[in-house]
Amino acid sequence: MNNSMRIFRVFGIDVKLHFTWWFVFALIAWSLSSAFFPNYFPDQTKVMYWSMGITASLLLFVSVLLHELSHSLVARAKNIKVESITLFFFGGVAGITREDMKPSSEFLMAIAGPIFSILLAGIFFTIWKFSGNLFLTAITYYLWQLNLILAVFNLVPAFPLDGGRAFRAILHAYFKDLKKATRIAVIGGKLFAGFLFFLGVIALISGIGNGLWFIFLGGFLYFIAGASYDQVIVKETLGGIKVKELMKKNVKFVSPKMKFSDFVKQYENSDDDVFVVKYKDFSGVLNLEKIEKMPLKMQQLVTLKQIAMPFHQIKTVKRDDSVYTALRKVSQQGMELLPVMNKSKLSGIITRKKIMHRLVWELKFGGSNRLGKKFHKILLKKKK
Repeated sequence: MNNSMRIFRVFGIDVKLHFTWWFVFALIAWSLSSAFFPNYFPDQTKVMYWSMGITASLLLFVSVLLHELSHSLVARAKNIKVESITLFFFGGVAGITREDMKPSSEFLMAIAGPIFSILLAGIFFTIWKFSGNLFLTAITYYLWQLNLILAVFNLVPAFPLDGGRAFRAILHAYFKDLKKATRIAVIGGKLFAGFLFFLGVIALISGIGNGLWFIFLGGFLYFIAGASYDQVIVKETLGGIKVKELMKKNVKFVSPKMKFSDFVKQYENSDDDVFVVKYKDFSGVLNLEKIEKMPLKMQQLVTLKQIAMPFHQIKTVKRDDSVYTALRKVSQQGMELLPVMNKSKLSGIITRKKIMHRLVWELKFGGSNRLGKKFHKILLKKKK
């Protein structure tokens, strides 16, 4: 996912933070230290309250991380590869590479998170109940409630919450149609988002509670629900098309030894912005959009090999991979083309432009063409 940074790797899974996390973390730490803890645990110093607020916010982040990891570990147990987890503050998105998932697997993955949050709530509740330390009591008092709220909130059957994903899995098993199941679950998600937004507006008008949180969550869920349905449509559309159908086999190479100034003179009238740099022991991709303005003297010194991205730094695709896999990889890496590899040899390339062109054609005309072909076959059978 874009606008995210990788912070560490655990169980072979990259853990990333979305840029919005920093804003919410600061807001929660400030809210806890200035209002929540002073209200429930009075007569402490500002340093104590800020220590409580920052520690509780960090442990809430750990709770969310463990919640998301529980999803991913269940997926791994079902032989579903998870490349990364991108964390927002109250949830995350798992980067699952597998495109076909059984409803039973999705159901177990979905409920794993809320179950683990309930377990964490029980652990923090026990510590709060029996701890004699003020600092520990205050923090666990907040955390057991927040983990319980996180579990209950995620169990609401509104997509893309965990309860909504479990609901979609049940619908998928019943209808045998992922798009239909997602469409129904997304409607539930948008209705719930609208309800939260409405509650937030009422709270702001009446001055009861913090209505901004409900408005923020409602708007966020509404956006994610719609985006999730779009993703399913794209996955369903491109998932059945092989890379070999769209890849360009006859690829023109430019030499790694060529000076950039010579390259500019030779290709300045070209319509391409991305080139494959290859000769003997080097293979790479040259993306002109990612190269900053370069003085003429520097252009005369620099070779294409020095500014091209080597293949070993790029997530490539295979001929029999789906076009959806290729789209996901070009998006993740911000690339305009991907090398198509056959073992260690280059078979061709596939471009983002080609993928998007095929996607538009499939969405506009693909379904009708397939229905037309099916109808044509029925007519032929009747004639016979």
